[in-house]
Amino acid sequence: MRNRINSTMYLGLFLALIISAFTMIGCGGGKNTVSGSPTPTPSPTPVSGSANLTASPSSVGFGTQALNTAMTQTVKITNTGTAAITITQDTVAGSGFSAGVTTPINLNAAQSVNVPVVFNPGAAGTVNGSLTLMSNGTSVLSIPLSGTGLAPLAHSVDVAWDPSVSATLQGYNVYRSTVTGGPYTKLSATLSPTTLLFTDTTPVSGKKYFYVVTAVDTSGAESSASSEVAVTIPVP
Repeated sequence: MRNRINSTMYLGLFLALIISAFTMIGCGGGKNTVSGSPTPTPSPTPVSGSANLTASPSSVGFGTQALNTAMTQTVKITNTGTAAITITQDTVAGSGFSAGVTTPINLNAAQSVNVPVVFNPGAAGTVNGSLTLMSNGTSVLSIPLSGTGLAPLAHSVDVAWDPSVSATLQGYNVYRSTVTGGPYTKLSATLSPTTLLFTDTTPVSGKKYFYVVTAVDTSGAESSASSEVAVTIPVP
């Protein structure tokens, strides 16, 4: 009897273990007991586009320019990257340089914008500067600038003409313009009828001037202007 009782106890214990194991497997109402999401191996690296600005030309040289005479060159700014960029600020360094930039400027990939850069020297000598474009406080492009200011030298222009054949001639007027066709500015009081030459002592280096002459009769009536003569003042 002792052996049978022991066998029965062992059998009961064995069945209890089977029932316990079955209960653990079957609980949960069929829900997946695995928590969290699967993680790829290796982990993927995100790929994001980036902007890249280039300038054409990459640097701007103005050469020699007469003082207080502005010269403008155009720089093409292109976003050669794969993402958009916003130019939020521009900074110009160097005396006499300026740029026609109105920020903010939004440039998508492959888009361009033309920026006028001006050199108007106020003093003689060579100036080196730069145009820097920034995006949210970070410099994204810097363009070197250079130019030389030239102090004006003394120049003069002699304007001569053929005499009028009018019997009532009183004299002549000499006019000058910086634009072909005028408007013209009178350079002197009415000259005597025997004067056939006038010397203009106010030209500036590097500029172009246009001259005309008129005849005035004794009643004060003025003739139409002569043919225009153009003169370019040399730059040393």
